[in-house]
Amino acid sequence: MPDFFNPILKKSDKALDKANPENYKLSIQFSLDGFSFCVFDPPANKFLAIESYSVQGNPGMEKFCREFEDFTKNHEFLNSDFPEVLFLMETPKSTLIPTPLFDETEVRAFAGFNFPDDDSLVFLHDRLIYPDTFNLYAVPKSLMETLKSLFPRARFICHSSAFIEGLMIQYKNLPEEKRVFVNTQNPFIDIVIIEGKNLLYHNSFKYATKEDFIYYIIFVMEQLNLNPEETELILSGFIEKSSSLFEMVYKYVRNIRFRELSGNFSYSYVFDEIPSHYFTNLINSGLCEL
Repeated sequence: MPDFFNPILKKSDKALDKANPENYKLSIQFSLDGFSFCVFDPPANKFLAIESYSVQGNPGMEKFCREFEDFTKNHEFLNSDFPEVLFLMETPKSTLIPTPLFDETEVRAFAGFNFPDDDSLVFLHDRLIYPDTFNLYAVPKSLMETLKSLFPRARFICHSSAFIEGLMIQYKNLPEEKRVFVNTQNPFIDIVIIEGKNLLYHNSFKYATKEDFIYYIIFVMEQLNLNPEETELILSGFIEKSSSLFEMVYKYVRNIRFRELSGNFSYSYVFDEIPSHYFTNLINSGLCEL
């Protein structure tokens, strides 16, 4: 019988000291389809390890929480006491609210304009610095209870907060031109458009086919009057150049490249074996000031 969590990759530097987790920071990108985590050595400013796991099917929240708790408690490193843990919660249920309009007592009212509300959800919010806005998002309540019990000192941010903030910091000093970023999750994509220090657009879209995938990209570019023959499109997430998704996009958008890891950090040799754009959102979250 296969394991509940199927390993996609598991790589670590020989210098990783698993007996002394107090020397490291742990970042986990988390969804109900699976999770990935990386280990960062602050004194060396270096990423030393990365692992990724997927989940097949739709097991239900209760089983998922139970299985993740068992997995964590039996993992050789995740069951350690890290001084700093950051969770990037993957969810398409998020919305940006300008700071002057945000009221913490009205989060459910704000959420109700954008996605369904029920008692099984807990609402969290991140204060983004670039731009000055709040990102309101929903997470299953039982999942949050499980994660907080396993990692009581953890910080939680929305994956789209890390995506937006990381981009704004990484690209703010480059020549001022419109750039389109598409981060591929499963089963949704995030689209962000920036121009210099300005965030022009962000939204998440669920997709099931390659036709859905390109439709949302072209739709957004048309709304902002962007020429797909000229505008730069930067891809990240689990998408290959040989994939049907990439081939479909390239039929309509010609100026495409994959996002690179930040030059603000150094990386173990094990990261040379992984396409750099796979985990840019997780790794570049270290740039954020959230």
